[in-house]
This record gives sequence, structure tokens and C-alpha cells, in this order.
Amino acid sequence: MSTELEKFKAITDIVIEKMEGGYYHPNMKAANPKKFKSYGNSGETMFGIDRVAGDAINKTAIGKKFWKLIDQADAKNNWSWMFMGGNLRSELTDLVVKIIYPEFKYLSKLYLSKKAQEIIFTDNRLLFNFIYATWNGSGWFQKFATDFSDKIADGERNLDKLVKYTIDLRTKEGLRKGSPANSLIKQGGLKIAKFIDTLKTNTSNITGNIINTPVIIAGIILTLYILKNKFNA
Repeated sequence: MSTELEKFKAITDIVIEKMEGGYYHPNMKAANPKKFKSYGNSGETMFGIDRVAGDAINKTAIGKKFWKLIDQADAKNNWSWMFMGGNLRSELTDLVVKIIYPEFKYLSKLYLSKKAQEIIFTDNRLLFNFIYATWNGSGWFQKFATDFSDKIADGERNLDKLVKYTIDLRTKEGLRKGSPANSLIKQGGLKIAKFIDTLKTNTSNITGNIINTPVIIAGIILTLYILKNKFNA
């Protein structure tokens, strides 16, 4: 596994832990409509992958394997709400990474400038925001990526300011520039704001050319491993 993919996996695990959560089945809503009202018409869901809404994903070999593991565990009868998979968690997370990573790379190439992509991989907080944006969907990713790339083109290199900007894009504006914030996206942004600086790296500013060396990324991966254990404690 490449160092970039290792870092992506470590951050993805934190996205799952902090934002997407664990298991849900519509049977839970049928049994307790009031408690699960917010799920609306959601299908069976694990780590933010919806068995109904994620139709195209679920038809891939990886998607089929993901749900086969869940079915073999008889999850709908054995797993509680937000259960994280127990001894299947690591394998399920690996499969989610295989689902999300290609989409992240595709959307990044499509909507992020090359310089913006380089900068995002230097800061765990920025990478977190854009990995999570992949879950939000291509429309939201495009909005966040285009505005972020414009900010980079304007010369902004202060990482703390860039992180705040990515959160403001969620909390202060909708999909179209100047439109009101979307309620669900705003809620996510406010939640991210509460913990995002726990992922902060030591560098506050980026100047000149960025060299994404394995040594640098390996150091960041070690930091993420420590943080992951902290979140799971």
C-alpha cells in the first residue's frame, strides 16, 4: 500500500468514527419511528454506505463483498444502532477505502487545482474535509473544491485560515455562491469545527514548492495512528 493510500485510510477511519458512524437498518425505524425519524427513507447503512441510495457502488465487486460480510453476520438481527462492526470493522473499513479512494481521486482531479491537491495532502484537517466531501456527493465536492482552488489561486497559504475557510463553506453558504447554508451540510460543518484541530499538524504555512515525500507522510501516518487510538479509546 502506498504512503498516500495509508494516510487516506487513516483519515477515512476518523471520518467514519466522527461523522458517518456505524450500523442502521430500516427495521429500527419501524420499531421506533420517533427515535429514527431523521433517517427518512434511508436504506440499510454502514459507515455511510447506503444499501439503497448507494446503488452503483453496491453493484461493484467491492460493494457486493462489503454487504456480503454484513449479511453473513446477520446484522439486521444481531447488530445494534451505530454498531461499528466488531471483529469485521477493519475489513469493512478496508473495503470502504477501496470504494471511496477512487472516487476521491477522480473528483480531486476534476475539480481541484494541482496546487490545491498538494496542499490538501500536507494537512490532516484539509484532507479530512475533502474525504468527507466525497461522502457528501459530487455536487458538494465540486462546490468545496472549486472555491478552495480559487482561494489557493489568490495566494492563501496559511493552513489554519484554509481549514477555517473549508468549514465556512459548509456553515455559511449553500451549494450555489451566496445561497443560504444547507441544514445538513451546516450541521456537519459545525460538528467538524469542534474537533478538527485535534488533527492539526505542526506546519501553519505552506510556501514555495511542496514535496510530498514518503518520510513526511510516514510521520503524519504515525500521528494519525495515535489519534485513531485516542478516538477509539
